[in-house]
Amino acid sequence: MSTHTDTDTEGVSIAERIVGAWELVEYSTTSDSGKVDYPLGPEARGLIIYSADGFMSAQIMRPGRAPYRSRNVHSGENSERSEAAGGYLAYSGPYHVDEDRSAVWHEMAVSLYPNWLGENQKRHVRFDGDRMTLSSDPLVFRTTTLSPALVWRRTAPRAGRTTS
Repeated sequence: MSTHTDTDTEGVSIAERIVGAWELVEYSTTSDSGKVDYPLGPEARGLIIYSADGFMSAQIMRPGRAPYRSRNVHSGENSERSEAAGGYLAYSGPYHVDEDRSAVWHEMAVSLYPNWLGENQKRHVRFDGDRMTLSSDPLVFRTTTLSPALVWRRTAPRAGRTTS
């Protein structure tokens, strides 16, 4: 794999550029009428990680979700679990890049949203400096068409951490 910077990317494949960790800048949907919405709020936080060996993981959350009263991760009340899951999107699995179509395909091996399990979903990829935008084909809900877009910023390399 060649080394590159985000300002020197001519001739560098999507498969090479995508590898690494990215922090969420913005998660928005735009309706066919032009209305912009933020499904997890305008301050949503998240990480997406692409490994060189072909796996990815995406985690996105609404900040400010109420903590469970219980300290046991599996013992939240139904209302607590509902609120926590409603403010979170997570899935992981293999991925592959389609260079010709400027797309990456995510295979949903695990997902918080059970309807996605086993699906392969296409994300259009666009780079701009240290930012990467992933978008899907428009989604049709009854009378509204939404175009989701997630803008990610490459994270700075971090040194390994040790504990004593």
